[in-house]
Amino acid sequence: MDEEVEDADAFEEDDQEVGVKDEILALAGVELETEPGTVEKTLEPARAESSDFYDEYPLMDNDASEPLAVPQAGIAIPMAATPRFIRAVPEEAELLYLPPDSLFDDIVKSEADRVAYPENVRNRIVYDSVGDPFQADTSAFVPHQMFSQVGQETRSGLKPHLAPYYSPTGPDDRTLLFESRFESGNLRRAVQAYEFEYDLILNPDYNTKSHTQWYFFRVGNTRKGPQYRFNIINMVKPTSVYNEGMRPLMYSCIEASERGVGWVRCGDRIAYYQNGLRRQKGATYYTLTFTVTFANDCDEVYFSHCYPYTYSDLQLDLRAMERDPNMVRRFRRRKLCDTLAGNACDLITITSFGSDPAALKARRAVVITARVHPGESNASWIMKGILDYLTGASVDARILRDNFIFKIVPMLNPDGVIVGNYRCSLAGQDLNRLWDEPSRKMHPTIFFTKSMFRHLFDDRDVVLYVDIHGHSRKKNVFMYGNSKNNGLREKIFPGLLCRSSDCFSFDDCCFKIQKSKESTARVVAYRELGVVNSYTLEASFCGADFGPLGEQHFTTRHLEEMGYMVCDAILDFCDPDQTKVQLVCKELQVLFPDDGNSDDVSDSEDDGAAAMRRKKRADRRKGKKEKPSRKKKKEEEERKEKEPRDSKDSTREKKAATAATSASSVRKVSRRDPLEEAPENSDVEADKSKRKKPKKKPVAKSRAMTSREKDKKEAKEVEDGNSSSSYQIKSLGAQPSFAEALDSKLESLDG
Repeated sequence: MDEEVEDADAFEEDDQEVGVKDEILALAGVELETEPGTVEKTLEPARAESSDFYDEYPLMDNDASEPLAVPQAGIAIPMAATPRFIRAVPEEAELLYLPPDSLFDDIVKSEADRVAYPENVRNRIVYDSVGDPFQADTSAFVPHQMFSQVGQETRSGLKPHLAPYYSPTGPDDRTLLFESRFESGNLRRAVQAYEFEYDLILNPDYNTKSHTQWYFFRVGNTRKGPQYRFNIINMVKPTSVYNEGMRPLMYSCIEASERGVGWVRCGDRIAYYQNGLRRQKGATYYTLTFTVTFANDCDEVYFSHCYPYTYSDLQLDLRAMERDPNMVRRFRRRKLCDTLAGNACDLITITSFGSDPAALKARRAVVITARVHPGESNASWIMKGILDYLTGASVDARILRDNFIFKIVPMLNPDGVIVGNYRCSLAGQDLNRLWDEPSRKMHPTIFFTKSMFRHLFDDRDVVLYVDIHGHSRKKNVFMYGNSKNNGLREKIFPGLLCRSSDCFSFDDCCFKIQKSKESTARVVAYRELGVVNSYTLEASFCGADFGPLGEQHFTTRHLEEMGYMVCDAILDFCDPDQTKVQLVCKELQVLFPDDGNSDDVSDSEDDGAAAMRRKKRADRRKGKKEKPSRKKKKEEEERKEKEPRDSKDSTREKKAATAATSASSVRKVSRRDPLEEAPENSDVEADKSKRKKPKKKPVAKSRAMTSREKDKKEAKEVEDGNSSSSYQIKSLGAQPSFAEALDSKLESLDG
């Protein structure tokens, strides 16, 4: 039987597959046979062949007597444990960064100095994640603070570190010690350019050559006082919210253990710009640069693109819910499937299990998924807020559990999360472009989620589907939906969410279906599975640009509260009292008669690059059509000079010719025999029309295009050409002033 089974009904063709179909039907249903007070333990620790390190040091929770399932990387690179960071939220608002006016001038000067004085650049590799960590000299000097614990929630039983790639030569060696060989870590190489400046290269997603956006690494052997500069030089997206004020995240182990400080925004001199490094097919890389001043000597400091939420974090949170005795009648956890690396993909069912079976059968379903793109960790924090709300003790949460059955897949891509990918699975494929025909072998999480989805329809109505994502190019929280003929029904739920949330922007929503999105989860659920209210919830990595949270960074608290708001909107959406729904409908008709004010801006560099290539080809074709040759330019100039002198004479001649022609035609008509045959008349009239057509056309052109009008047209073409050029620079993410200054500086150096 073919591995790629499109319809689950095909399982009946093979007796060996009947058990798989029964399993899917069980996943889509509600486990009524589970007795109160018992918890299903379906997740067994998955062991890979290369897990000797974890076999010797099993992953343990602080208060757990049984080990959690060890995260399997599926790659040959050894991996250390990632400590569970303190989940503390800053008390004060973290404002967006405002760069100084001289920032790009300083960057130009710095780049020019590198070119002019290459002898001052060290270019020394101080870290490579592919290097052999067990070849390090164990007798080399290592600061005693280097192996400090991260905070109050560290895990026992695992070595906190692998041997470093580089070891300091002594206490005066201030070289930073880099590390990314832990869960969700991503840093391929660190090159020391100057004493306090490092060029960093990220790992692309495994089995791909692109998707470098997510970074998560640690530095040690820090020094208090100096300003360190980090340059991530192989970014691929043409634009980023880093140029709109976003700061990187930093976690200090000393600050966490002594003061209880968690992840905080950091950095100065932050810029995101196009560099001179060439990619394949003529594209270029982009650089993210920022500076940091450390507060402690010999500290261990983590840096990340967004708040990390690892596969182990999810396992610990779900374990805590399972052990809560109040969760027995609200919460069920089962294994949906195994991933390519052998990790368990969890399926959560939330409802009031103690109700009457007839009431359970009559309940409608809501399906929520997240983390199909591993680097969008903010999606997991929204999902955490949803899980906490639905399993809570509030009255609204109980109403939702009494009226709905929630099927939740909190992490659709565990393998990608573990190895530190940004967008793809371990096989190098974007799982959110494979919902139309997922493979059971290559894309098991998508295949079984879709199969569960389809069989869920056999038992009950699915009123809502939400797939949670993060966005790296836009601010705010918003939704992408599906609408035919500008329908209003599909916009009601986002409208309700906009009324209840301070950071949700309906202006940024879009309900159009682009061709590149036809195989995504929300479109397939809408077209193929028939879920009218099918959405992608997008949360910015940065923050909001309006309201009480305007010009602030989102924290984990804001993201979790967004999960609460989603649940509140579900309650309002299905409330028998439709007052709020009717009010939202009236507002949408008045404020947004056409659509949300935004386009479906893709967060994939593949989609963006394809659109940019199409635009460049169109601009080139347009330029070829509009660009006149030198000969035509000369003829046009001579014609313009001659036209004012000959205009009067030509006008008189045309009038005289017209009068003579009309007189001649009158004489011909008067002399014509009235008994003349019709075919001959028709031929004459045809000849007349043939003679008139070539005369009228050039006259109309010359009369419509005077010299003044041509000057206006050429001025407009020049203006349009300038605007197109500036837009192209802006779309590439480069600053025009920086690009021009850099080119002029390099030319002067070459001269």
